[in-house]
Amino acid sequence: MSLTFAPYAYHTSFPKYESNEEYRFCIRQVFQMNPSIYQDKIDTLKTYNQEELDKETEDELSFDEDAMKRGMDYIYSRTKHNVLFQKIYSLAAAKMISMDPEIGMAVCFSYDYFQCFHNCLMMYLENPDSFLETHDVFKQMILVLS
Repeated sequence: MSLTFAPYAYHTSFPKYESNEEYRFCIRQVFQMNPSIYQDKIDTLKTYNQEELDKETEDELSFDEDAMKRGMDYIYSRTKHNVLFQKIYSLAAAKMISMDPEIGMAVCFSYDYFQCFHNCLMMYLENPDSFLETHDVFKQMILVLS
C-alpha cells in the first residue's frame, strides 16, 4: 500500500511575509519544492561563469517548476467548479486583463494575494462545506482583489 500526498501542503501555516525572500520561502513550502534538484545546474553555471551568484539569482535558478505545476493543477482541479473560487479567479484574472480562470488562479499566488488565497485554500481543502461567502477568509480575499 502506498500513500499519496497532495502536491500542495494546504495545512502549512506561516507568519505574514514581509519580503520577497520570505514570500519565496512560503511558496516553496506549500508546493514542497526541492531546491537540490537544480544544484548541479547552479554549480555548473558558477563554474562556467567563474563567479558566485547572488542569493536571489540562485534562488530563482532553483525554482522547482514541476512542483509548482503539480500543485497548481491539483488546486485548480479541486476548486474550478466551486462558485466562490470562480469569483476569485475571475476578479484575479481581470488584474491581467484576462477572463481565463487559470490565469486568475496564477495571479492569486502572486506576492500581493498569496497570503489571503492560501487561507481560502486551507479552509476549502480541509472542509469544502465550511468555505462560505460569509466567511472572513473569503471576504478578505475579495477585498484584496478589489
